[in-house]
Amino acid sequence: MKTSVNVIPVIIAVAVATLIGLLVATLCDSKNDTVIGIATGVSLAVTLLPMLAIKTNDNRLNVNLRLVSTIFTILVLLVNVIVCFSTPNKLTIYFIVLGLILLIFIGVLYSLIRSSE
Repeated sequence: MKTSVNVIPVIIAVAVATLIGLLVATLCDSKNDTVIGIATGVSLAVTLLPMLAIKTNDNRLNVNLRLVSTIFTILVLLVNVIVCFSTPNKLTIYFIVLGLILLIFIGVLYSLIRSSE
């Protein structure tokens, strides 16, 4: 199976993630707005890259990758917006939840790619 990564969609995904991270940092009222904005940008970049930039020669796998990436992108965005408006004092739980979501996402993507080989 051939998998390719397109450069222009990578740039678009990173730019969109950066702009949404800046938006969340601007909307956030807590003292940790910069940290939450950076975490939002990085986590959205991780979920947007497979959705926009990865292309395989298997159409079913392409649809599954995009669907899973879309679901996790919405979940990550929802978690970040909730944390932004709840103004947490400690960011430890936020990073643990966000890290678990991203690790589950990477595991699901890995199993999807491995099952199509």
